[in-house]
Amino acid sequence: MKRLSLLLFLGLLLCNSCKQDFDLTANYQETPLVYGLLNIAETTHYIRIQKGFLMDGNAYTATGIADSIYYPDILTVKLIPYYNGNQNGQIFTLHRVTLPKDSGTFASDANVLYTFSGNLDQNRTYRLEVTNNSNGYTFSSGGITGIRLVKDFTIVIPPYKGYKMPLATANPSKIVWYSAENAALYDLRVRFPYKEYDLQTNTLLADTFADILMFESKATGTNGGASLYADFTGATLLNALHRSLQANSNHYRVFNTAVGMTLYFSAAGSDLANYINSQNAQSSGLVSNEALPPYSNIQGGYGIFSSRYYKQQDSVLLTFDALDTLACSSLTNGLNFKDSHGHLCQ
Repeated sequence: MKRLSLLLFLGLLLCNSCKQDFDLTANYQETPLVYGLLNIAETTHYIRIQKGFLMDGNAYTATGIADSIYYPDILTVKLIPYYNGNQNGQIFTLHRVTLPKDSGTFASDANVLYTFSGNLDQNRTYRLEVTNNSNGYTFSSGGITGIRLVKDFTIVIPPYKGYKMPLATANPSKIVWYSAENAALYDLRVRFPYKEYDLQTNTLLADTFADILMFESKATGTNGGASLYADFTGATLLNALHRSLQANSNHYRVFNTAVGMTLYFSAAGSDLANYINSQNAQSSGLVSNEALPPYSNIQGGYGIFSSRYYKQQDSVLLTFDALDTLACSSLTNGLNFKDSHGHLCQ
């Protein structure tokens, strides 16, 4: 759930697993790397399974070779459901697929993933089990009966499309939702839509948006149904617009009321939350200066297997006062947003 951390997670694991000094007489040790996040709202699921490696030479060169980081088609990958601690329900067998991949440090000629299609049962737990058929080596997600799935939850405020939010800082409006069962952390990102015009000709130059992170890694318990709150502060939104948009005296902007803001909630399961918290603790100096291994819940390997859930509220508008604040705030008046009357701030 901190997406930027997790996008980097597998790469960090790979780099940490590329050892350039080793004992040539030592026994080979297989080091699987797993990254998978299940979502009950999805019917097609992907899990990344790669491998660490030992080498003599430049590790970054080896990461560009697909055979160094991907298993050939030798794995049996299963997702096994449990109910009340007993194996129960449909077992999903994943198949190996290759998908297009952007160029970069790691091999880009293939993006090997393991996938299955099907509906997950929110009342069951799931365990990932993998067998390397070439040597019998097995690895799995931690826990005897697997992970719990993050369930759906309710957004209380804003309650409906067209709801108008203020941009106060002294007494900010509240975002309110009921916690999702089995979720331990939340992020909230706001998509702020606007249009940009030529000041002289009124020609439309851009119909676009800015994505604004309102909060991240907000910790909660894992029981569902608790009321959770977060401030929707004008300062956060206005500062983000000030940083991300360029002032141009020849242009003006308007908040796109036909679209409205979209609030994107992301809820993370407990294992994903443990990984994020461990990374945050190290980066904030809450532990010793000596780097610790990344949190992992993979037995016989490294990585994260957990769950997440996304929820959104569309078409959230701004109050008239909020539009005036957007136009005339010291942070954003140079961006030439029009106020609630369609005028530039004087």
